[in-house]
Amino acid sequence: MAGKTAQRILATALTLFNEHGENSVTSVDIAMELNISPGNLYYHFKGKEQIIDGLVQWHSDAMLALFKPATLNKVVAEDFFYFLAIVLDKQQLFRFMFRSPADLAEKYPRVKHWHKQQIRQLESSLHTLLQNFAAQQTLLANSAEQRLLTDLIIMILTQTSQYDDLRNSHDPQTQKFHALSLMMTALLPRFHLQEDTVLQLRKAIAHHSMANLTPPRVGE
Repeated sequence: MAGKTAQRILATALTLFNEHGENSVTSVDIAMELNISPGNLYYHFKGKEQIIDGLVQWHSDAMLALFKPATLNKVVAEDFFYFLAIVLDKQQLFRFMFRSPADLAEKYPRVKHWHKQQIRQLESSLHTLLQNFAAQQTLLANSAEQRLLTDLIIMILTQTSQYDDLRNSHDPQTQKFHALSLMMTALLPRFHLQEDTVLQLRKAIAHHSMANLTPPRVGE
């Protein structure tokens, strides 16, 4: 990212977009929130589209770091749901991008490209992990089932927040644990994990909390 003022503009825009929706926030709103002149903002970003581009790049960099081969190689079956929790945490930081992705992509060409790139990245990384688990005999799924499980995980990761919004469930933490619970409920029966690990995960589903569980061994 560029200088400190540009970083502040992006961080403030992200907060406002997450709270109020991208469509309800103007460049002037962002400048007023920062207590800077619209001209100062324009010096760094020539309009809202460039701000969106900066946020897309910020999110892309965070996800690329998470899906590096060196990071994926550290993820074992026992850590998989914690890894998914980290993915959700990073998505929640940019949750406005997942509320109405089609509308956002129609307005901003780079967002449309980013959505396609994100899906490809998720498909490749998650399928690699599921293949590894199956080879290690910690996941019961053949090749076709691995592909379908990959699709299921991606649909939950990218679509659950829209469903929750329709149900008037807007709290980010509630949305996160709803998505996690859906994935754990669907996938846990296919995993061969230690009994105490399964018990902890089932308790996490029941209580919507992973705070007291063993932290993952993967880097953020």
